[in-house]
Formats: sequence, C-alpha cells, structure tokens
Amino acid sequence: MASHKFKLGDQVRLVKLTSTNTVEAFLNLVTTIDATRSQDIWEITRLLPADRNGFQYHIKGDQEGPERLVREEQLQFA
Repeated sequence: MASHKFKLGDQVRLVKLTSTNTVEAFLNLVTTIDATRSQDIWEITRLLPADRNGFQYHIKGDQEGPERLVREEQLQFA
C-alpha cells in the first residue's frame, strides 16, 4: 500500500502548479499568496487520503494566512 511521501511539519517548496480543473485554476489566479515563487518555504499541516490522482496535503506559508491544498506531485523537500 502506498504512503505519503511527506509528513506533518515537513518543510517543502512548490515545484509546479498545474490546474486539472477550472475551480483550481480560478483559485490559483485569485489567491493572495504568490505560490509560484520557488524560494518560498511551506509547511505540511495536514495529510489527506489518496484519491484517484494521488495524495494531497494542506500547506501553510510562514506568514499568517490561508492554507493551500496541493497534490504530492507539486511538492519537493525544501
């Protein structure tokens, strides 16, 4: 059985933001956080179960602000 690559508290960077649906594309456009900056460090705050596309995570940046939902393939260790 497959398991999460990352664990709670891990520091990660976003490596790509591909939109698989229109809702995700819209949220990427209107977010107040520039998630495309590769130097930004994010922290894993929640592990989500796998769906048909793989594991998902909630991540949060250093500053106070909303969490972001990302797929495992969008992350790399910082």
